[in-house]
Amino acid sequence: MSARHRPIMAALGHISVPQTHSRSIIESTLAEAILNGTIRPGTPLRQEELAEVFGVSRMPVREALIQLEGKGLVRLQAGKGAVAMHIDPADLMETYDVRLIIEPAALRLSIPHLTETDITEIRSHVRDMESETDAPTVGRLNTEFHMALCRRATNYRLLKLVRAALEEEEQIIRLHLTALGADALGQPDHRALADAAAARDAVAATDILHRHITAAAATLRDYLSVRESAVPVALSNK
Repeated sequence: MSARHRPIMAALGHISVPQTHSRSIIESTLAEAILNGTIRPGTPLRQEELAEVFGVSRMPVREALIQLEGKGLVRLQAGKGAVAMHIDPADLMETYDVRLIIEPAALRLSIPHLTETDITEIRSHVRDMESETDAPTVGRLNTEFHMALCRRATNYRLLKLVRAALEEEEQIIRLHLTALGADALGQPDHRALADAAAARDAVAATDILHRHITAAAATLRDYLSVRESAVPVALSNK
């Protein structure tokens, strides 16, 4: 069968995945390929082809596609299978718009209840980000840093929303950290947030966080503007 009729195999080749974590690996691999343009918008994502690519049954493939649909990267069509979505770069910016609404609220609730163990963990994440160069690890550390700051908020649903938004940013960091540069992480703000948390100063912490998220959004907006003007294809993430 031609590459035209096997676009995922042509793009990815064969990828061996462990059976125990196959769904998450399939999901992250496809997400990255869609986001970086290896899999183009509109490409059919046939379960039988994906199962062959990853050497698994269709069940983890189906589960991964459902997760990707929830992230806006895939559209599932009844009776027609799945296709890769075109994601407007503006959708990336919505991640930061949402964070500006919900994360300061969670931080404000959390700060008075942080323990010394929490502060130690928060500072540890900052130190680890200083020395780490692997983008996926940096993305995970960034998520855990922000969640450690917010974890003592008493509103569980709010924390779920915060984590979901942070995981979307984690994808941005994983895929684009090299292009954005290490400064995009805002480590001075991370250190300042850790200090404000240690002082249990909720007002200062929320002010710093608002500045931090706004600056991260501006950095990404500038990057997307340059990339979109240089390459006439979608850079996507969600």
